[in-house]
Amino acid sequence: MSDSALPPTDATPIARNISTELVATTLVMLAGPGVLTLTSGGVGDLGAALAFGAAIAIAIGVLGAVANPMFTLALLVVREITAREAVGDWIGQLLGGVLGGALIFGINDLTRTSSGANGWDRNGFGGLGSVISAELIFGVVVVVVLLSSISKGFSMSSIAMFTGAAYGVAHLVLLDLDGGGINPARSIGAAIFSDTDPNALAQLWVFILVPLVAAIAGVFVWLAIDDAEIDDTIFDETFVDDAQNVLTGDKD
Repeated sequence: MSDSALPPTDATPIARNISTELVATTLVMLAGPGVLTLTSGGVGDLGAALAFGAAIAIAIGVLGAVANPMFTLALLVVREITAREAVGDWIGQLLGGVLGGALIFGINDLTRTSSGANGWDRNGFGGLGSVISAELIFGVVVVVVLLSSISKGFSMSSIAMFTGAAYGVAHLVLLDLDGGGINPARSIGAAIFSDTDPNALAQLWVFILVPLVAAIAGVFVWLAIDDAEIDDTIFDETFVDDAQNVLTGDKD
């Protein structure tokens, strides 16, 4: 990423883009699900939330990544990154989530646990409706903080600090409710190596779909409180006209 904006420039090789997100997302896995799994809850919810927030702050401020598909989608919608860069982000994030999950599994003596996975109606976690609502609300909040920090022209360190703080606060609520989601890559990586009842993989759709919906919703909330306009996003008149032409069959 450049010093003046969160995303990398068009000149950034996609391989470097993928590698950066892979390393950053692996860090988030080790600091988040890793703390939950390898400390057996010894750090408590506050410690785990701080770890999640610190990892995101380091990913953004030091590594130059976002380490979260939800953030990448929001940045794509507001035209801070290109589609090519978004694809590179998503590939790296998915690989980082799986690698991080594998490392935690290996460090834990190849033992599967439920500590780092997301889910509902198990181990005192909340019901499906509560989980969907919380993931959506807190996902929107964190996305708005990220976009507002960028639009105000804050330094990279400030963007990282504010986004990491919002991410940590969100996890103070989400950890007891669903294990702390709002990051599809983190949820996928943890689910693959978890041992839960019900199966975490079967419940994974919520932790992929809802954060992505939150990314779009967060953009519109940000537009309502920022000086930016709809034409600054991919949902400008050109996009609307193209979509209308596809639906009507009009090629003009």
